[in-house]
Amino acid sequence: MRVPPDKHDQELFNIAAETFKKIEGFLNPKFIWSKFGLEKLNNGIKIANTEFISGDILRLMQKSEECILLAITLGAEIDRQIILSQKNNMLDGIALDACASVLVDEICNDMTRKKILPELNQDQYLTSRFSPGYGDLNLKYNKDIIEILNATKMIGLSVTGSYMMTPVKSVTALVGIKIKCRSQI
Repeated sequence: MRVPPDKHDQELFNIAAETFKKIEGFLNPKFIWSKFGLEKLNNGIKIANTEFISGDILRLMQKSEECILLAITLGAEIDRQIILSQKNNMLDGIALDACASVLVDEICNDMTRKKILPELNQDQYLTSRFSPGYGDLNLKYNKDIIEILNATKMIGLSVTGSYMMTPVKSVTALVGIKIKCRSQI
């Protein structure tokens, strides 16, 4: 909630704990992913006939031959609850927004462990997750990932004209698949 560490108190901790409990009542996460071959370009990578122009993503995928595109959303009800909470009590709204941000990231990590990792070969491992808006990877690639994954139809995730996702508490990302060196196996 962007409170400096020296300003934390038990009341704030209790608000966060209660907020996480509250979220469970209307949480509706949906997750989709798919694996693709990738082509390295001089200034980025190409996946599913889409060029992702980014030096950062090229560096991340340098030793990858395949890539996973993924999308997750907590659902529209979270957005609605955040707006309602902010109207009634701004602190509750801020807490709900912050807790939902943490949850979408945790659920994304959990789904990666449960759904993606078991599909890899023993000699493969994943790079870190990289999302549009990080580094020099433009937000416009949210739209491309959503289109490639058919995420609007599959999980109800869409993108605005300014490339922000709706529902807001959502993540799109690219994850490289690398082969372990023999010394790592």
